Amino acid sequence: MNKKQFIKTLLVATIMINAYLHFYGQNEDSRITKKMIIEKSWKALFGKLKNEEVKSIYVEGFFHGSKTPNRMTVKRPNKFRNEVRSGILVFNGERAAWVKRYPDEKGNPRHPEILPSNHWLHFEIDIALIFPAFFDYDSEYRGIKTIDGDKFYEVYVKLPKGAYLSYFIDVEDFLIKRRLVSWEGKHDDELWENIIDNYLDHDGIKFPDGYSFMGQKGREKGIYKNFKINIEPDEKQFIISKELK
Repeated sequence: MNKKQFIKTLLVATIMINAYLHFYGQNEDSRITKKMIIEKSWKALFGKLKNEEVKSIYVEGFFHGSKTPNRMTVKRPNKFRNEVRSGILVFNGERAAWVKRYPDEKGNPRHPEILPSNHWLHFEIDIALIFPAFFDYDSEYRGIKTIDGDKFYEVYVKLPKGAYLSYFIDVEDFLIKRRLVSWEGKHDDELWENIIDNYLDHDGIKFPDGYSFMGQKGREKGIYKNFKINIEPDEKQFIISKELK
């Protein structure tokens, strides 16, 4: 074989190998299942912990430039407590309420009250932003999506009270990088997108340092601090008095 024939043979072989690898990669992606994606995402986020070992999450969120944190506690699968500047909000899995209210800026008293029922579904989204809902609820795998040149597995979840969201899981590291949220659960909702730019390592557990979204003045980023896992919150923290109206 002369030099010219050798180069030609080498070129053909390279093309065939690249074509095979491309096909094989696509075929691998087509064979991946929802179960595999969720299992790999769990491992990427929680390392060696088993699903049943993660019972609660506490984190402080700083949003819209506020220096006062929202102190948020999630107790799986559906209880949520949010201590904010104006009081304490609780969702007990069924309904939501202000269980404590502080006076307004003029010193006028404000009292505990049940929130309107059309707001209750929002709290399930609040939980789903802190702890991925596909670990607790049925989900639908919607295939591979390319966004800004990057590939993601889309996993869709409709929450019990009707709101829904899609998680976009990176095909390389299986971390959630984007979410599209319908707060009202309506098919014609304008979906709210938020983007996770970075994860921090907490003794083998990865949790976002925050997420960015479009605010009234353009794109802004909410920051997470003081992440804790399995803080064993007292069940009393999620009680809503039956007397509240």
